Amino acid sequence: MDDVPVAKTAFVGKRLPQTLESQRPWTKAELIARGFQLIEWDGRCAAQPDLLNLALTHPTPPRQPRPILDRQDRVFAVLGGRPRGDNWSTVNLSMQHIFQECKTAYSANPQQTNHRRGDFTAINVGISYGGGQKQVSNLSHSVPNCAVLNSMLQLQPVCRIANFGNSLLQLFAPHMHGHYGSMLNALCARHSHLHRNFAKSVFCCATFNLGPHTVTKAHTDHLNLPCGWCSITALGDFDEKQGGHLVLWDLRMLIEFPAGSTILIPSAILRHSNTPVQPHERRYSLTQFSPGGVFRWVACCFQSAKDAGVTSRDLNREGRGRWELGLSMFSTWTELVKAHT
Repeated sequence: MDDVPVAKTAFVGKRLPQTLESQRPWTKAELIARGFQLIEWDGRCAAQPDLLNLALTHPTPPRQPRPILDRQDRVFAVLGGRPRGDNWSTVNLSMQHIFQECKTAYSANPQQTNHRRGDFTAINVGISYGGGQKQVSNLSHSVPNCAVLNSMLQLQPVCRIANFGNSLLQLFAPHMHGHYGSMLNALCARHSHLHRNFAKSVFCCATFNLGPHTVTKAHTDHLNLPCGWCSITALGDFDEKQGGHLVLWDLRMLIEFPAGSTILIPSAILRHSNTPVQPHERRYSLTQFSPGGVFRWVACCFQSAKDAGVTSRDLNREGRGRWELGLSMFSTWTELVKAHT
């Protein structure tokens, strides 16, 4: 906890100050010149039950799911890929049309089109708490915009991507998945006015990054649960060898991230960005995540800390134990191999 950007409460990360890296997108050539490790990966082979030992520290075929391990053998990120089958490319194609239609139909405000992550339209939807909300609720949108989003959430391609991200979380981080699921189930049972994005996903929220050139600057999603994962699915029509890479700044990794593939990372504590795509290309993304504020609401007996009589000192005092509990929800690679052999 001392060497990662986690708040004292361990419910959220720390917002990092602006740096040279966060002021603009960086190209593949620039990052390689700075000594970043290029990870070649075609993103086409989804995880299988017979998990292979494919840590990024060892040479591996590019057509494989690839876990990223820490020094304690914990799987703290994973290049998950995509489901097997020829029809997944049609999902990517359908999503491009869906996002184009959404961008036309949804009336975005300036904060949704120009923000610290980049200059592209990003729309959040789902259950959240924090950032000025007085109680846990679904994120607010105008009536016409709600109709657009509710329609999108029911479309089969959108649901398939969401369900796949959920399945990767369950496969590579089963304890974390159980924690997410039990929290969200209890939350929705207690507050009947809340509506999940997807019946088969344990993530509270989703973001539709509508592009058409979704290229993020270096950032962390500090309001997410710091010991949790964010599921990122790249979409569009671009050459992944030239652009659209996922950049993990703290690990100095430059990862090829093809359209239609999914990667899961602890986005609240790991600085990440994308390299630009070419001017004639299109790139979008769909992410799923869970805000740390929602977990704090549940921990305070389904109310705000103030209403529960819990002080900031109380929350901070329990932070280290909360962080250690969160770390225990990351599976070790040895544990996963043993479970699937």
